[in-house]
Amino acid sequence: MKKVLTCLLLLVLFGIALISCVSENVTYCPFCGKSDIKEKSAYNPDDGITSIYYECMNPDCGKIFGAGQIYKEPK
Repeated sequence: MKKVLTCLLLLVLFGIALISCVSENVTYCPFCGKSDIKEKSAYNPDDGITSIYYECMNPDCGKIFGAGQIYKEPK
């Protein structure tokens, strides 16, 4: 019985780890902690790369961030 419970526990932990790795969505602003963010993207036709970044919709913050780098606001 102990082996069955141990296997089930390991299976549940593996499932949680797998789900957390698959989910790459940003859900909050790392600067102010609010969850009111908006996903934006910019396509560069020269190299064919689409950059995805996020904008905090909190009027007190308003930072733009993504992929470990702060972007300047596109104009």
